[in-house]
Amino acid sequence: MSRLISHDGESYPSDDLRWRSETGALLDLSFQPSLDAARLAERAPSMWRYREALPIEDDKHIVSFDEGYTPITPITLETGTYLLKQDHLFPSGSYKDRGASVLISQAKALGVDSVVEDSSGNAGAAIAAYCARAGICCDVYVPDSTSPTKLEQIQSYGADLHLIPGTREKTAEAALKAAENRFYASHVWNPYFFHGTKTFAYE
Repeated sequence: MSRLISHDGESYPSDDLRWRSETGALLDLSFQPSLDAARLAERAPSMWRYREALPIEDDKHIVSFDEGYTPITPITLETGTYLLKQDHLFPSGSYKDRGASVLISQAKALGVDSVVEDSSGNAGAAIAAYCARAGICCDVYVPDSTSPTKLEQIQSYGADLHLIPGTREKTAEAALKAAENRFYASHVWNPYFFHGTKTFAYE
């Protein structure tokens, strides 16, 4: 059974709705992934082929658009040849779909019906898309300087958009206040998001 842990020694059950420790510290997830490499080739080409390495206990809670398995493209520059992982090709149009898939899957597993997220654009689009898929209400807080096309994208997924004047930090402050009584689906704070992101390395 996985647990939420903090670097200051606090520990909480994984079904706790919290997104930070009692002392305000970041949380990590105590979780032991297990992969059977021989079985991977039998599975569909998405990040969920690494099912045993993702901390969602029951398959019925998985929220997915078959994200993952994006191409790796070589590009040569003066300093050498590099491999580019093209996660910008994800279904939502945001490169943050991996994290959103796992985070919103966990929100669904916890019975969450409404989330708050703050973003400069991409994370908001991904969280909004996966919430729409899961039937979860979503409020996205963004700086009022955010690209109009990104705002249109977020709204197209049915999220309620909140334009916050000022800096990105002001947007985070507004979201934190809104999240005092709601689930904070943060791509910065919530450890489940990073368990989705890690799958690019497996690929």
